[in-house]
Amino acid sequence: MFLWPTLILIGTILALVTVLVGNPIRGYGFPLAWKTGGCPPPGIAVSTSCFLAVGSDWLSLGLDVLFYTLIGYALVLAYSKFHVRRRVP
Repeated sequence: MFLWPTLILIGTILALVTVLVGNPIRGYGFPLAWKTGGCPPPGIAVSTSCFLAVGSDWLSLGLDVLFYTLIGYALVLAYSKFHVRRRVP
């Protein structure tokens, strides 16, 4: 009953966490880069302009959320099929 909202929430959290994966040239996010720009690595002077240079590709973010949601659904489906097969004598 509450499967899809939970999976979408988990997919969104995973997509937001993947912003830690990537590089400044290609962008951040996995599998699709959805965040571009931003501040340099630690140790380099941070200016106001680097915070204003952050961009987001909302289509890529949505596709990342869909990607992780479908992976979660496939895992739940595979687990439920495996669990049903084990119960049948």
